[in-house]
Formats: sequence, C-alpha cells, structure tokens
Amino acid sequence: MRCKIPELCDENGAYVVVTDFGVGDRTDFIMSPRGYSKLGKNGDASAELFKYGVVDIEYKRIPCKYNGYNILFKVHERSKNPHYLAILILYVGGTNDVTAVQLWQVYLYSFVVNMKLIYDESYLLRLLSW
Repeated sequence: MRCKIPELCDENGAYVVVTDFGVGDRTDFIMSPRGYSKLGKNGDASAELFKYGVVDIEYKRIPCKYNGYNILFKVHERSKNPHYLAILILYVGGTNDVTAVQLWQVYLYSFVVNMKLIYDESYLLRLLSW
C-alpha cells in the first residue's frame, strides 16, 4: 500500500496485513498509527501525513507469508460467556481467505454448526447446547 502524495509518501509504500474494513461512502482502510506512519518517506513526512488524517492510496493484494508459522486457531480472550465461543484465525498464508469454519463433534461423527464471521478473522459460535 502506498499513499499518493509524492512529496511525503515513500514510493515503495508499506506492507500491511488487512484484517477488517470500515464502512463508509468510499473504500476505507483503517490503519494503526504505526502502520500509517510507515507510508511516509521519513519521520517528518509521516508527521505531515498525520495532519491529513485521510489520504488517497493505491494498493495491490499480494500473498501473505508467515515464515516459520502454520495456521493457528486461538480462542479469543473475550470468549468468556459459556454460551459463546469466539475463535481467532492467525497466520493464514498465501492468497486465500478463510471463508467458512465448521466444528466437528467427535462423538456424533458430524459437524455441529457453521461459525459466523464477526470481525477481523474472528468467528463466533453460539452454543445452545451440546
């Protein structure tokens, strides 16, 4: 991703991992301050970019590479309600997206239910009963 203000923006841009999107009248990438600052040529240019707040960008989708990592399924820290299970999926490599998650119930030899994508790469399962 790179911004389109030549006097401030690094021509090489910055590599970012996009995990979510904002809903607005245009396509939005909501970036952390750390990621946003990497768009600038240097520290001073990054400080100037922050004054703009919103800048035009160009981007290209490329395969994700997580050297030394395999895909990881993690129970989300906020998954404390006994009737909800939230799972975060990390280190998804390549150009593929996770589009569905199902849980397999061992003793019934069947899938319990499909999980619903809620945000980022977090999936939610509402557990009514086992």
